[in-house]
Amino acid sequence: MRKTVKIRVLPVIVTGVLLCVAGLLWPSTLPRRQFIVAVSIWPGVERLLEARGSWGEGNLMELSWSGAVTGAFHKRVADAAVVSLDELLRLEAGDAQPQAVLVLGISAGSDVLMARPGIASVAGLRGRRVGVELRSAGEYLLMRVLRMHGMVLQDVEVVPLNLAETETAYLENDLDAVVTADPWRARLHDAGAQTLADSGTMGLEMSRVLVVRRDALDNHGARLRQLLAASLAQRGHQNEPDGNTEMGALLRREELNLRQWQQAIRLVRLPGVSENHRLMQPDGPLAEVLKEMSVRMQAEGMLQRAVETGRLLNGDFLPPVP
Repeated sequence: MRKTVKIRVLPVIVTGVLLCVAGLLWPSTLPRRQFIVAVSIWPGVERLLEARGSWGEGNLMELSWSGAVTGAFHKRVADAAVVSLDELLRLEAGDAQPQAVLVLGISAGSDVLMARPGIASVAGLRGRRVGVELRSAGEYLLMRVLRMHGMVLQDVEVVPLNLAETETAYLENDLDAVVTADPWRARLHDAGAQTLADSGTMGLEMSRVLVVRRDALDNHGARLRQLLAASLAQRGHQNEPDGNTEMGALLRREELNLRQWQQAIRLVRLPGVSENHRLMQPDGPLAEVLKEMSVRMQAEGMLQRAVETGRLLNGDFLPPVP
């Protein structure tokens, strides 16, 4: 009988010892997931790229066009993303829980509707093939420009493509016009495309903001504050010499020469700390623009549902005004 008891107790003792050893060797806490920010190519985004390495553990996911960025955010591959205001509203309508924490750049001519020589006006696009990335700032700009000239999207033949394809599609003579943005705008301008309309007359509507998923704010608050402070401290390579190492990397990334870059960055306004605090106020100018855009996009069938814009802005993570 005693032998039977010993045999039954032995596995229990061995298991206990193994569990104790495992407890000693097992890490006290699992490593936290990196804070991932999805970005596309645009001159105003360079401030984030310039600040990389200055904000602790984090990773910038560089993608080629805005649809890929919003997709990464919506599928929770990225915790944060740089998006346009219309994309912010679409993400909220799609229950992706975005909150804008920083106005990275205000497009002041960087987003454009460009056409072939010989098409002298927006009215001349009626019935023509216009390439544009759907569900993006490009589609919103096209809708606004057409409305300003008494037209609607149905008055042109919309050719869906992503932003990175606009240059190639135009150069291959497949389109009469494209809606694009820098750096593609700069190269198409040099290739002879002419600008029919741009974001210079649209105020804050074509701004780019950094959005963070609401459930990620608690987990990554410290990293986010580091990122915002580091980004706002950068000048965005506005006046860098051609021989600068970082400038060389930027020009390769944007596929521009120095002259083209200097022209492109002048078409983007980069708000600093003080202006960001003003813009991010709950009753500030950005909140008003978002309300107007939400109503306009619903009327045009660009939003799945009504959006409560009051919870889309969060200035709590901005550095203090100097």
